[in-house]
Amino acid sequence: MSDFKIIGNPNPVVGVLEFYTISDFFSEISPSQEFVYIPKSPENQVKWEVYVLEFGKWRKTKENDKTGKQVTYTFFEKSLTRKGIRLLARKGEKVARLDIKPLPAHPKIDHVELLDKNGSKITGRLAYGQTVKARVFCLNMEKRRVHVTLWEDDVKGARHSKDNEKNFIETRSAIVHFGKADIDFLLSPSFAKIATKGGPENDKIHEYYVTAEYNREKTASNNVNVNAPEAPVAPYKSKTRPKLPPSNTTANQPKKELPKSDKPPVAAPAKGNINSVNITDTSGHAIKGRLREKQIKVWINSSNLIGKEVRIKLFDDDYGKDDLLFQKEFTIQSNLHAIVVSLNTIPRSWGGNYLAEGNDQELFAEVEVLQTHAFTKSAIVDVDATVFKQYSFEIFNKVLKVDMPEKKEKKEENCGEKYCIKKGDKSDLIREINIRLAGFGGNVPTDEFTDRTEKMIKQFQRDYMKVPETGKICGNVLKAIDEFCEKWGEKITEYTCLCKNVSSIQSKCSGFGKGRYKREYSSSSRIERFHKYERPGIHRSLLWGISTLRFYISNQNVYKYMWKTAGYRCWEHNNSVPRRSTNHMGKAVDIQFSKNGVPIQGKKGSNISLLNEINEKFYSKYLKAKYQWVDGKNNFSIEPIGLSDGHTYSWIHLDVREFDNEYLDDKYFVKTQEKVINGSLLELAKKLGFLNTCMCNSAGNNSNKKPIENDSNNKRIDPKKLKTSGKGKQFIKDWEKFKPNLYNDDSEDHHCTIGYGHLVHLGPCNGSESQEFKNGITKERALQLFDLRLVDFEKAVQRDVTVPLYQYEFDALVSFLFNCGENFFVKKKAPKLHKHLLNKEYEEGAKEFLDVTSGGLAGLVKRRKAENNMFLNNIYDSKH
Repeated sequence: MSDFKIIGNPNPVVGVLEFYTISDFFSEISPSQEFVYIPKSPENQVKWEVYVLEFGKWRKTKENDKTGKQVTYTFFEKSLTRKGIRLLARKGEKVARLDIKPLPAHPKIDHVELLDKNGSKITGRLAYGQTVKARVFCLNMEKRRVHVTLWEDDVKGARHSKDNEKNFIETRSAIVHFGKADIDFLLSPSFAKIATKGGPENDKIHEYYVTAEYNREKTASNNVNVNAPEAPVAPYKSKTRPKLPPSNTTANQPKKELPKSDKPPVAAPAKGNINSVNITDTSGHAIKGRLREKQIKVWINSSNLIGKEVRIKLFDDDYGKDDLLFQKEFTIQSNLHAIVVSLNTIPRSWGGNYLAEGNDQELFAEVEVLQTHAFTKSAIVDVDATVFKQYSFEIFNKVLKVDMPEKKEKKEENCGEKYCIKKGDKSDLIREINIRLAGFGGNVPTDEFTDRTEKMIKQFQRDYMKVPETGKICGNVLKAIDEFCEKWGEKITEYTCLCKNVSSIQSKCSGFGKGRYKREYSSSSRIERFHKYERPGIHRSLLWGISTLRFYISNQNVYKYMWKTAGYRCWEHNNSVPRRSTNHMGKAVDIQFSKNGVPIQGKKGSNISLLNEINEKFYSKYLKAKYQWVDGKNNFSIEPIGLSDGHTYSWIHLDVREFDNEYLDDKYFVKTQEKVINGSLLELAKKLGFLNTCMCNSAGNNSNKKPIENDSNNKRIDPKKLKTSGKGKQFIKDWEKFKPNLYNDDSEDHHCTIGYGHLVHLGPCNGSESQEFKNGITKERALQLFDLRLVDFEKAVQRDVTVPLYQYEFDALVSFLFNCGENFFVKKKAPKLHKHLLNKEYEEGAKEFLDVTSGGLAGLVKRRKAENNMFLNNIYDSKH
């Protein structure tokens, strides 16, 4: 085996500089030599290349070639989306490879650049009336909104200064997409008033920059230079230019004015501009909450644009892929111009990405001046989706309930509470349940079924399962907890230590401290508040408490969970601040929220009432968290809210500091994703001998609000007698999503597709498609194509699966082939699955669904799990 190998981190954190070298590097260094220096010569040089996996083939990148025995690489946000990254080193005939799998960084802004409107580097000076583009480079902030502020710089040197805060221009926002967000600013001539309000600029150059803010830290961009306008804009009469002479001047006067006549065309495009765009109801009132009226009014506040043509566009904000709903060109009639838009004449948006649209549309307006191409956006408002124009098929289905027959619920097995787990029982299973449902009323990781456990189960049954409360644990409760864990489990990578983002910290921890100072206290009072111990991970009860919090917040539309600002903080991070609190050494998390789409940020008095509302409506109501640790023994606790030192003013802090020592044992702290869930509860129950409990389904589970069908008197039948049910069709359509225009699907060959996954032809779209498809299709046409195509997949199941099936098993297989291809079984692409089915090994066959994911594509992993759940449990869950 060759000793020529690459040495370096195969799992670098995004945004962190990593060193890579080769194994024989060390053999050439004597013990007395410094590590970093090796004489350079052609024969000992190593050439480095980076390859990325695309469409099943490795492609060499052009910009990452390096030479040397020791090189550095920094992997950015986009690398997280790569199917594969390979680092290759060559030395003569020797070749070494290292596969790289980057890890997400803690959410932060890496840097900000000011570019021209085309996204290119700015060379030279700009003029008022031009547009600058602020490009914010972010780490682990995908699909989050970032706010950027434009400032005029009066202070010597770059970087943001408090002295410039009087020179605030405006703040705008955008969604982070593939690690960056672009925000355009029009350099309005009116900004020059701010630049000159302290007196005229000596060099006739104005400087501007932007700051992007996250986690209470501002990141400044480079400065750009803007020529001061020829016409004075300062509000001082003594500084204004004298009026031009009247037209009957002498003949030699025009010659004197000739240079001046050349200047107005430069400034002319900048004379007119849009100051702001706002959306209100038809009465002109600001929209608060969700608008349910059928019309909106868009107000355009402009200067010097009367008689000019503008274009208005109305978009649905869809996480970076905004859907255009409406556009119109018209002439500005006044400085404050209003246009009424009738929403009931506009079809609603159905989403442009993997997130399905909900019951509202997030609208914003964009107005463009056609002469200068300058545009301004409004703020986002929420509008009820029902006010938009409905497609005919929607109305038809509501009236006639097409293909959705109502059937009576099937009665489940009921043990009469004979095998149910109840108060007074003890087991490791109960301990695990007390951990995973800790957020439903609060609990500690005890192995005993206590009064708190009973209340916890009742709350879970009422709020999550939507079944009658028994306070006892049977099979349906165990299944529902497993389902809850699958949907709402926390990502441990979001809790890693903040020290990795502080460049001044030399000795960083690996993510969850270094295990120091166990049983050492910073006070003679030996209580957890003063315990200096760096716990080995995050407490599981805390993680599941946050999962429950997210579940409850998802059930309303006013408050939104935004992100975590702090999870773990080791002693190095404490010392860098400095601070002495140890709550965040595995026992606490800080979370930020928004209300009605407005982030709660900054140290402002107006935030306090909002945070108190969130505490009362969620933390206190559902988690039973105790305020300021009062009566906090064995409960969740939150820090005091306010503007004083030690108070939270834009976030809420939750911790488990007041748990008894026995419930803060190291075994309850985890630092890997596998340990967060720790396996299936149903499987654990079977291992511990609770087989009869697992079989009891006394109350069912209505968490998905899906009716249970009585499939042919609960008997499997010949699949030739089955057709896809209404629920099965809806399941497939939910996964495929309606797309009116041609697109290349996500398969390896990128086949040309339209509508609900309708195959137009094999291979990518190439212009040979019919004119109907080139023009785009309606939803009605997509449904027709879907129904026609579905028959082929039904016949494929009937042809290739010759054993009896339940209706829901048939539906799952139709969905599977719809996604994989009607000849998937014929081509022996899933031989184990097919073999198990033909042998009537139904459960074993269902497990094989989970392996057909094209190498682990996230979307296919989710779809296979949903099809597996349908095949095994008759649950049609298409949420993803």
